[in-house]
Amino acid sequence: MIGILGGTFDPIHLGHLHIANQVVSRLKLQQLQFMPCALPVHRDKPQASAAQRCKMIELAIAERPEFGLNALELRRDGPSYSVDSLREISRLSEQSLVLILGADAFNGFANWKSPDEILRLANLVICGRPGFEIDNAVFSSNRVQTPQDLENRHAGGILTLMVDAIDCSSSSVRAALDRGNTPRHYLTGEVADYIDEHDLYRKLSD
Repeated sequence: MIGILGGTFDPIHLGHLHIANQVVSRLKLQQLQFMPCALPVHRDKPQASAAQRCKMIELAIAERPEFGLNALELRRDGPSYSVDSLREISRLSEQSLVLILGADAFNGFANWKSPDEILRLANLVICGRPGFEIDNAVFSSNRVQTPQDLENRHAGGILTLMVDAIDCSSSSVRAALDRGNTPRHYLTGEVADYIDEHDLYRKLSD
């Protein structure tokens, strides 16, 4: 199985990596691919450029062969829809695909572009944590109970995986940087150095 973790990664931080580590370990994934979006449908436009976000991901995962960068959404014009990406990935790989979502994203899944087709192309893993309620009515008939259940399905299964999350977000990292502070406790050293070197997320001088 190959995991797909999408997002703006603006910038990638230890919270992303911490969740990715748990998903890879518990689902025994062959690889987890970080897939930065070009034009997010439900979020603000990223502040860093596509090339800068890719470089930060590459720096963050350089020593982790089980992680990869998938830049296909950055090469495609228009909004980044998961169904379009999964169609392309499935044409290029015979491995079953696992789309990894947070609880907040999954609760709106029924309103995504072509959710039924997404479930024909991939399994879903919802990363839940205490304090975040998951809407169990969303595609309830597709629910499975264990990672082993996903191994037996090429697509269509939905598994809730409770994870230990770091209280960190890209927006909080950007806010600290905007104030002139580099929150190194939330970033790999290589990513923090890259941000400082390129003066990313700082207010521009008048």
